[in-house]
Amino acid sequence: MAGALTDWGVAVVLVIYPIAELSTVSFFGSYSDKIGRKPILAASLFITATAAFLFGVAHVEILAFIFAGLFGIGAASKVTTTLSMIADCSSEDNRARLMGYYDLSTLMGLAGGFGLGIILLELGFAPNLLLFTAAGACALAGVLTLILIKETRVISQEEVSIMELLKEVARDRRIQKMLPVYIPIISLYGLVISKTKKIVEEYFDITATDLILLFAMLGISLVVGIIIMGHLSDRMRVRRPFIVVGLIGFGALSYMLVAVPFDSLWTNGLWILLPILGFIAGAFPPAAMAYLTDISSAEARGSTMGVYSIFFGSGMIIGPLAGQFAYAMGGLFPGLAVLVIALIAIACIGTYFLEEAVPTSEKEI
Repeated sequence: MAGALTDWGVAVVLVIYPIAELSTVSFFGSYSDKIGRKPILAASLFITATAAFLFGVAHVEILAFIFAGLFGIGAASKVTTTLSMIADCSSEDNRARLMGYYDLSTLMGLAGGFGLGIILLELGFAPNLLLFTAAGACALAGVLTLILIKETRVISQEEVSIMELLKEVARDRRIQKMLPVYIPIISLYGLVISKTKKIVEEYFDITATDLILLFAMLGISLVVGIIIMGHLSDRMRVRRPFIVVGLIGFGALSYMLVAVPFDSLWTNGLWILLPILGFIAGAFPPAAMAYLTDISSAEARGSTMGVYSIFFGSGMIIGPLAGQFAYAMGGLFPGLAVLVIALIAIACIGTYFLEEAVPTSEKEI
């Protein structure tokens, strides 16, 4: 955006985005169960490209809010179809691994792109240039999707009502039990995304080189953690222990980033904990997404992934707003630090009520 947003303006953009996603994601998920994944995936990439370009040329705050909604629609259609495609191709033997590889691809775009964006902005690159580059990349991805990607939906649902598919998923108590686990952790994602740049600029005396080193340590350790933990989850045929371990790792990592002065990480030798906690946090994404697929039916998989996107959108609403409130009330500490502890505690307690979903016969193989 050509003009700068206030703190609350940033929070509003980060809220409008998931609201738009929430209001459309169920439709896209269920519709992909009816007509297939590929056409919706290609459309989602072109929608996102359009949103990024328009966001780059916006000059007033209200336009940024509108285009943030368009981003949300693009995300709704993209997340449900890509997750459904991975789930369509997976089995209990490789589900966590495939979901882990999917998370790695999204990590490059979300966490990796976010970190790279901060670094490039610190180096003096214009925000508009970054948005236009992202728009071009999304448009190219849409073209490649039409040319290279094959349809994965194999069960015909053309005569099934979208509302019936959604009701089937919403009535599943196993999915309902996931609410107190997924929403708090995704709220923490939203909190980190909305506040990291401000924290780095205002509280850390950090050079661009240090920033690159920080993101490199976290990024590499998280990638390795996702790969190894995904393989272990499939090999051991369990999800819950990896979900809990990943939650604790991500919570401890988030706490260190908001409550520990950056300089002390180096002077006190605490920096070694960053890659360790990044590796541990890598246990959560593949196990959590594999669990969601374990409890879904092939006939309503798109609808199930749509429900996950509702979890994601809800968390991305709660996280930025709660983060802004906590920061306004108590700053980094105790404000944000206490909020991080509370979110992780709720998510960890929620895992107690989850039931392992991998079939017993599979576990005994």
